[in-house]
Amino acid sequence: MLCATLLDTQKVWGLTNARIEPEWAIDELAHLLARKHYDPHWSRAQGRVLASEQISLFGLVLAPKRPVHYGSIAPLEARELMVRQGLVPGEVNGRLPFVERNLATLERAREEEAKLRRAGLVADEDWQAAWYLDRLPAEVNSAVGLEKWFKGLDAKTRQTLEWSLAELLPGEGSEAERFPKFMLLGEKRLRLHYRFEPGTPDDGVTLVVPLHLLNALDPARLSWLVPGLAQDKATALIRGLPKALRRNFVPAPDFARAFHEAWPTASADRFTGELARFLSRATGAALAASEFDETLLEPHLRMNLRVLDEQGRVLEESRDLDALRARLGGLAERAFAERAGRELASEGLTTFPDTPVPRTVPGAAGLEAYPALVDQGETVALQVFAEADKARQAHQRGVRRLMRIALADRAKQARKQLPVGPKIELMYASVQEFSIGGELGDGLGADLVDAALKAVLDGDLQDVRSREVFQARLQDAGRGLFREAMARLELAERILEVYAEVRTKLEPELMGFARANYDDLQQQLSGLVYPGFLRETPAERLAELPRYIRGIGLRAERIPRDPTRDQARMLEIQPFVDALARAQAQQEGDAEAWEHFRWQLEELRVSQFAQELGTREPVSVKRLTRALKALQR
Repeated sequence: MLCATLLDTQKVWGLTNARIEPEWAIDELAHLLARKHYDPHWSRAQGRVLASEQISLFGLVLAPKRPVHYGSIAPLEARELMVRQGLVPGEVNGRLPFVERNLATLERAREEEAKLRRAGLVADEDWQAAWYLDRLPAEVNSAVGLEKWFKGLDAKTRQTLEWSLAELLPGEGSEAERFPKFMLLGEKRLRLHYRFEPGTPDDGVTLVVPLHLLNALDPARLSWLVPGLAQDKATALIRGLPKALRRNFVPAPDFARAFHEAWPTASADRFTGELARFLSRATGAALAASEFDETLLEPHLRMNLRVLDEQGRVLEESRDLDALRARLGGLAERAFAERAGRELASEGLTTFPDTPVPRTVPGAAGLEAYPALVDQGETVALQVFAEADKARQAHQRGVRRLMRIALADRAKQARKQLPVGPKIELMYASVQEFSIGGELGDGLGADLVDAALKAVLDGDLQDVRSREVFQARLQDAGRGLFREAMARLELAERILEVYAEVRTKLEPELMGFARANYDDLQQQLSGLVYPGFLRETPAERLAELPRYIRGIGLRAERIPRDPTRDQARMLEIQPFVDALARAQAQQEGDAEAWEHFRWQLEELRVSQFAQELGTREPVSVKRLTRALKALQR
């Protein structure tokens, strides 16, 4: 709605109004709009990946959930979603015969798996998706594009898009068992690629590793390669021994074959350690694992590692795990934290999660990520941080926001029950008229309850990680809310009485007399008492406001008697006032340290102009000069 005129009486009235359709703003103000996309998913009916688009203008949501084609926004991610949610389960319409044939082959593989009574033999959906992604062009991310590309293929190429039973289901003692398609890492299956082309960088076996799992790889497991290459590796290691040792293990191929029969699968120890113990037991000749020289091995007898980013792009490829970790270890840690965040994260929380929020999320290779509740205004999100300090700070604010949401009804009740008289309400309302700047709140009662909420929710909330602990802290805060609001009301009455008395003294009897001095007084008073000061001022400083305001009154009484002396003292303080104003405007340095300096300045004013009132802490111009230098370093 657009209002031609705003009339502010006891309420704000809008005159001459016209309704604005959100579509008008979307069409005309494209350069000012903010767009956020979420919930991408495959749509079988439309044959493409759709996402929901939220369009906002300076925070005002114009279109909360507009469907858009995700392929034009993130084509690679849309391509993967098309494969995982469309091709793999067969949720694709169109003339694509290979999809139906692959699903039929998959069903036969599952039947064979059931006959063998062994779960986990059939290639899983990750493998199926990776198989398709290896073969489809990067630009194909919709059913129309897929069908158009498929029509352009010849018959031989089309056959390469169909699975075979051997690919989906390794047989007992088969080539697929000796050269498996994947390697297990916990519950994750990592793809294996094979290439027989000596001299190429990836000759032999290549393990495809997502970046976030790089630090989780076990060097001992990698040393075993795959069953089909273990015997060749054992033979090469035996032949590489010094002659004095090697003669105990000839012929080398026979000992290597016997070792492979004894250890058909990998153990927890390194390949060389297990081989050395086997040969020692078999011959009685002492042999240590350190006697084997793995640098003499041909490249195809060492695992090649190919590290991919989230988009499937190759970051690096090497047979040296330690070197890869040295170069990519930091990136891998951050990627792990982000991945853990996606699995744990949730948005739009208004109540504490049913599941406890752990301090850390354990991951492979000893990595840890740090979950925390994050304040997002009207709701809270559960996110995972890579740094513990940031997580602690965010969690404190997130828990407070959830408590504020939970205490909303009790706060509303407290505002109604608070005995705010009309006199003090009028005095508080007059602050808006007299003050310089500040934001008008919802009234005295609302500000008092808001300040009370801050007080009862103060303290360390790091231990609030479960619903039970949250409820216990919430009950304590709820019981103390009204009592704290009453205490604030009594303090507000004292502050506003002094404020009303002093405010009448801030105009000189003669126009223009000591104008700068009186301007300084008015600026100081407006910095102490302003709209919302009851909810913004820290509790321990709010209690000092009557003394600060009385100091302003005493100074105002003394200016007519000796304006020169007052101005000299004012000039001593002015550098501190200017430095504080610059820091607040630029938001520079340590905010807490500058806040403390701001209250030290108020104490210095009392010391300079109303010494008989006393100060809360020792203060002088020299002390503040040293404090200012420390802040400006």
